[in-house]
Amino acid sequence: MRALDRLLPRDVPGIRRFLAAAGALAACSAALTIAQAALFAHIVVSGFLGYRDVRDVLPALLCFAGAGAARAAIGWTQETGARTAASRMVGELRGRVLDRLVRARPGSVPSGEAVTVTTDGVEALETYIARFLPQLTTAALAPPAILAWVAFRDVPSAVIMAVTLPLIPLFGALIGRSTKARTRERWRALAQMSGHFLDVVNGLTTLRAHRRGRAQAAAVAATTDRYRRETMRVLRVAFLSAFVLELAATLGTALVAVGIGLRLTTGDLGLRAGLAILVLAPELYGPLRGLAAEFHAGADGLTASRRLSALLALPPAVPPPARPRPAGFGVVRMADVTAGYGGPPVLAGMSLEIRPGERTALVGGSGAGKSTLLALLMRFIEPSSGLITVAGTDLAAVDPDEWRRLVAWLPQRPRLRPGPVLAAITPAEPGGLSPVAAAELAGAGALLHRTVGEAGAGLSAGELRRLALARALARPAPLLLLDEPTAHLDAATARRVIDAVLALRGRTVVVATHDARLAAGADQVIDLSGSRAGILT
Repeated sequence: MRALDRLLPRDVPGIRRFLAAAGALAACSAALTIAQAALFAHIVVSGFLGYRDVRDVLPALLCFAGAGAARAAIGWTQETGARTAASRMVGELRGRVLDRLVRARPGSVPSGEAVTVTTDGVEALETYIARFLPQLTTAALAPPAILAWVAFRDVPSAVIMAVTLPLIPLFGALIGRSTKARTRERWRALAQMSGHFLDVVNGLTTLRAHRRGRAQAAAVAATTDRYRRETMRVLRVAFLSAFVLELAATLGTALVAVGIGLRLTTGDLGLRAGLAILVLAPELYGPLRGLAAEFHAGADGLTASRRLSALLALPPAVPPPARPRPAGFGVVRMADVTAGYGGPPVLAGMSLEIRPGERTALVGGSGAGKSTLLALLMRFIEPSSGLITVAGTDLAAVDPDEWRRLVAWLPQRPRLRPGPVLAAITPAEPGGLSPVAAAELAGAGALLHRTVGEAGAGLSAGELRRLALARALARPAPLLLLDEPTAHLDAATARRVIDAVLALRGRTVVVATHDARLAAGADQVIDLSGSRAGILT
């Protein structure tokens, strides 16, 4: 197992400074450890030599206590500082990953995997940074420093240490080869379990309606059991590896102690040097034993780091232009536009014109391309051929984020931010309709006192759609895109929404609909049947 992913410094810019700080603290701790061992040996040997007054060793005792206090302070700084820095770094990384997922092509990453990586994956990476990497720097700096100090005092002990010390990383590398594959399988099982459970929750109403709850419960149990088995395999290897590495460290310490004892009896080694080396022997193997204890966290963190790096490398569905032009609004024209999602084109050879202030209805059967046309206007996808212009400017030359500030959008499956409804539909930019006025237009005035939960919990599908429409109406955007605004609404509410959309003035409205009443009141109707636009009225 590689200790540090080569992409991690690129994805987490602060990791180099973090490692440098951890290395400095580890070096200071190693120096204090050696100093404490030497002072301890001096104090003990001085006692055997028969000093009669404690004042003779008082300076050494004070230095020993100071070194201990300094080591404790460094340990506390390492732990708290590492957790604080790791939390900040992975928080920024999570935000960047979520931003990249939003900008990626829809459907390029399964929702369950995205949830798993941005929750459990980020937590695993935080543990990896906060615990594994500081221990790694300590293991890289402390043993060589101790070994060098011992070599100047007793070469045979240094040779024993130099021979036995590599056994721990050697065993760790051998175990890591097995753990790497098992950890990947565990993450695949976790992603499958999360994705399946998320799909079941999203389709719970349909499953209950078709009485498929028991079958899905069995499927959830099967995926959960697979994750349990993979987790237990990883933990089994982790526990066995800890045992093996602990045994190697104990045998190494025992060999050093035996060698020191033999040379002390023959007079080849002084008591002060022998005692100091004996105290340092556990400290030599201790950092590597601590690294072995964090081995499981390291394996999980590296796996999560690679998956997060893969998500960060996702190309945006609509890349920003190198030299963006100012975003403005005017006549929207499509000339011979073809678009799709990687397979056969959904829209082919489409040409149309949308004039400011007019209401345009998009009609056609399911799959005709109404939502795809709205996605083109929202710049969620790019046309594979053809040209889209706004006020004479190529839309591809405008920054997507700047363009979307001019667009209000009602998707087929709207979502609201959890919390009070009024806060969820309040626009971020001033200048549009008030939330109350927008809610009244959308027939949702009576819902303003309600509270919306996660994924619209507490609201029916029709209530959620009315509130999402109110949110779109409240935005001060000149272009309003509506995808099936009357779906899931009763006849009276649908009539009220139709009247509100047709009564809008000063805004350009493009609405995809199956509702003949809404299409009849539009200024122009564009039929997308056959994937080719033709203006009917």
